[in-house]
Amino acid sequence: MRPILKWAGGKARLASQITEAFGEPCTGTYYEPFIGGASVFLHRKAKGQIGDAVLSDVNEKLIELYKAIRDDVDGVLTELMRMPREDWRERYYEVRTAFNEGPWEGPRHAARFIWLNRAGFNGLYRENRKGEFNVPVGRYAKVGIPSPAQFRDIAQLLQGVDLRVASFEQVIEEASRGDQVYCDPPYVPLSATASFTAYCKSPFGFDAQVALADASRTAALRGATVVLSNHDLPLVRERIYPQANGFTVVARPAVTRAISRKKESRGRVFEVIAKIGPRAVAG
Repeated sequence: MRPILKWAGGKARLASQITEAFGEPCTGTYYEPFIGGASVFLHRKAKGQIGDAVLSDVNEKLIELYKAIRDDVDGVLTELMRMPREDWRERYYEVRTAFNEGPWEGPRHAARFIWLNRAGFNGLYRENRKGEFNVPVGRYAKVGIPSPAQFRDIAQLLQGVDLRVASFEQVIEEASRGDQVYCDPPYVPLSATASFTAYCKSPFGFDAQVALADASRTAALRGATVVLSNHDLPLVRERIYPQANGFTVVARPAVTRAISRKKESRGRVFEVIAKIGPRAVAG
């Protein structure tokens, strides 16, 4: 199942590999505290590997988008039909201003979010410190919007899902025996000049990476299984997800980075898929 959004670091191409990392369907509750494009959830839910699910993010605008699709997909489709077409470039900043002014709920908000995601430069979602979406207009021939059928399929998969605005700490602390957690946080930068973690107004730094790893290990002690993604760097493997703390590197896939602010930053990079489960930290 393809996601609705373009998302930097989206996991559509790795969803099968991440599913294999869990090893089995989720018998408890599935948690995903960095929802992004929701590729892994959509893949696993469509395959019947997930029952109860909690999807969350600190970005309120993103969560409200998914709520609108879940609760009123026809309303979202109607609002998308009203978005600019032939004159979309001339009206891009008008739509961006309206989006930033809110309100951040309902079908109109969702339509603006999706349209800006598809019309903005390289599909980036970026906010400044004031929480304002500030991506410039893209260079496409036209704005490509997913089909109504795709929206309705995703709306069906979202039925019954608990969608929350919450920090990863608040969500992961609920996970216990039989539960599964997938974490796809903003990545550790490949270099000092390559940092991009502005998916919301608060950057995600090294201390947050360590806190996420600690929360994952504590969840594993309660009986949950946690799978995490990040850049494949010695810092990540040795200090954030070290084997001594119970983490296992399941895979180190090469991926093509298709969405980036700079052309020279696009290309093949390596990621790490790490796992920690109750057996790894028992005793």
